[in-house]
Amino acid sequence: MNSRSLAAWTAALCMGCSATGPSPSATPSAVFDRYVDAVHAADMVSVRALIATDVERSDFAGCRPEMDNPTCLAHYIETTVVKPRARLTELRRRVEGDTVLSDLEVRSPLYEKAGVARIVGRDIVRVRDGRIVAFRFVPDFADESTAVFFGTLGIGPRARRS
Repeated sequence: MNSRSLAAWTAALCMGCSATGPSPSATPSAVFDRYVDAVHAADMVSVRALIATDVERSDFAGCRPEMDNPTCLAHYIETTVVKPRARLTELRRRVEGDTVLSDLEVRSPLYEKAGVARIVGRDIVRVRDGRIVAFRFVPDFADESTAVFFGTLGIGPRARRS
């Protein structure tokens, strides 16, 4: 682990450490911002540090039964946005209590291989004590490019059926 990753990991461990309540860095928006920054930096150490040990199970098909919930979510994030070098552009954000709803445009060489420039959808991220406790991406299938890309994966209204 390099010193930058160690520092990020240590900082993430201390998120929300305060006798008076959550620090500003532990708010749902701040945690989501750190998630996006970590994705753009391809920093899986920081991504993993943001995931709570009691995170809800991801429904990602790539997760194996022997993976615990944090490992499953980290695998999903690494496979779908970190390794493909995705760039997330936030179009709109709403925060409802402990939940961030972020409408995103996502660009990646992975989508280009499927013949589309980008996909759109919503990240729904629930945060508790400065950590992600629930995370899911909801594709916007009304968007043609998004429907086409997910269709190549067998997902959504444009899914290729045998």
